[in-house]
Amino acid sequence: MSSENIPDNFTPEWSHPLDADEVSSGAPLKVTISAGKEEQTRLTQRLGVLGVESLSADLKLDRDNPLVVHVAGRIRAKIKQHCVVSLEPVDNDVDESFEAWFADPDAAVSLHKAKRDKQASGREVPILEESEDPEPIVDGKIDLGELVVQHLSLSLPAYPHADGAHYEYGDDEPKKVPEEFKNNPFAALKDWKAKLED
Repeated sequence: MSSENIPDNFTPEWSHPLDADEVSSGAPLKVTISAGKEEQTRLTQRLGVLGVESLSADLKLDRDNPLVVHVAGRIRAKIKQHCVVSLEPVDNDVDESFEAWFADPDAAVSLHKAKRDKQASGREVPILEESEDPEPIVDGKIDLGELVVQHLSLSLPAYPHADGAHYEYGDDEPKKVPEEFKNNPFAALKDWKAKLED
């Protein structure tokens, strides 16, 4: 999720800032974070679910180059949602991996922005590879809590189903095909043609 879509006055429900200077090349920094009860309550409202019952993430931060911080993470969460069919509570276990890239926007820009700036000014600017459009490092920090929440929101089932719950029409169950239709798709027309001739 791009930070460009986040309003300036946005306050994260779960904030875990990390000083980007703590991440050095060739020496990955490993961090484990967990949301407390208050954060879980606030995230329940933000995510539009019945409950965030647990949320944690194992993160590894490294530098692809001196300008870019690479984050590799694994999210584990227990989320309670409404079944889209019966509206009964459904428990979903989330176990998802993700990657993200961050850079100081004053030190370098993305490839797309660099091309645009060069065309406008004619000057050379340092270019980042991202992977290739890294999120900005704000005030020298990366908010790991907000990063995890953004990726958690993308990992939630869009249409959670309770066990055995199906729509009345068009459910997931395969229909049984009568034997006489399996080998010949035109078998159903056989008797119909004979009736027309009569």
